[in-house]
Amino acid sequence: MKSLHEIIVAPLLTEKTASFLMGDESGSMKYGFVVNRNSNKIEIKKAVEERFGVKVLEVNTSIVRGKMKRVRSQIGKTANWKKAYVKLVPGDKIAEFEGA
Repeated sequence: MKSLHEIIVAPLLTEKTASFLMGDESGSMKYGFVVNRNSNKIEIKKAVEERFGVKVLEVNTSIVRGKMKRVRSQIGKTANWKKAYVKLVPGDKIAEFEGA
């Protein structure tokens, strides 16, 4: 099995994930992470639970396709990457995202 640091690459801090931090009507929180392209939902769930000490309800993943870039006459492509949105049990929060 991969280590925690191989699965969770970085937090995903965007406008969409900032709106998730307000919580929904059920009181459960959602957080976004950039994850390893080869990791699956079960590995992501275990890594988040072990790393942050919270209980995960569900994990949604998406692969973001790389964009075509051009520098002068050279054409290249940025790498594909995977993101995961993790929904926690109502009442659980990740302190690193809260600024505490």
